[in-house]
Amino acid sequence: MQDEFIKGSWKAEPQRGVWKILDSRGRVVASIDKGANHETVARLIAASPMMLEALRSLMELIGEDDLPDNGELSGAAICDLVRSAVASATGEKWPFSAS
Repeated sequence: MQDEFIKGSWKAEPQRGVWKILDSRGRVVASIDKGANHETVARLIAASPMMLEALRSLMELIGEDDLPDNGELSGAAICDLVRSAVASATGEKWPFSAS
């Protein structure tokens, strides 16, 4: 994946019944046709670069270790989910990635 493409913020804007997702230079990244939850989907896509940055930062913070369990949440499961999401977003291989 080309990190240059996803740097900066994206935004979702309605344009004539279609939601456009624009990169930091104003280029169209995606278009979401009008339909069920189209605004929600557009905003989720627009937030993708920020979410990826947050997950990568979390991975740097936790390193190779897993977070501890707190009695309700499994630290290992959360770390697996974070690593899997980053791998899926970047096309990398990880045991639980969707790729």
